[in-house]
Amino acid sequence: MTFRLVDNKFIEYDLDTLSNFNEIIKIQNKIDCNKNYALFKLKTDTKIYNIQPLQFCADIFDYKLREIVYISTDSITVNYELQYPIESLKMVLTNHLRNPNDDKNYPSSKEKRMISINVDSTKNIIETKKLLLKIITNINELNIKTNFSFMFEDSGIIRIIEE
Repeated sequence: MTFRLVDNKFIEYDLDTLSNFNEIIKIQNKIDCNKNYALFKLKTDTKIYNIQPLQFCADIFDYKLREIVYISTDSITVNYELQYPIESLKMVLTNHLRNPNDDKNYPSSKEKRMISINVDSTKNIIETKKLLLKIITNINELNIKTNFSFMFEDSGIIRIIEE
């Protein structure tokens, strides 16, 4: 966060009041980054999680493909091409956040770490909540202090066509 944005306010949205993932994207698109940030509340019986997704705000966003892991309700994509079933989430998150084997498909210790979430807009918000809880639970079980950002995206992986 830059100093010019320090006075921005958080606008809270309860995920239970939304019907699907598309509404999250619409909220992000209408937020004025010069004044506000979106904060999404995810409530369980025992905890409330506040998720502040990364907002692009027309800034230049520089990253390497391996710095983002793309997660949907049924699959995970690493470094643009490696596909895993959602059952591999813990292994992928371990590699993405810790990279214990210095795997070149995952970020190095000095690189950014981002988790992109994309849920089919035809699915109910319950599917988004389940996916978020699955990710959060796995991250908490890893018990690490690595910084990372969530990204909510409706496009998923942007394909680059080289000519």
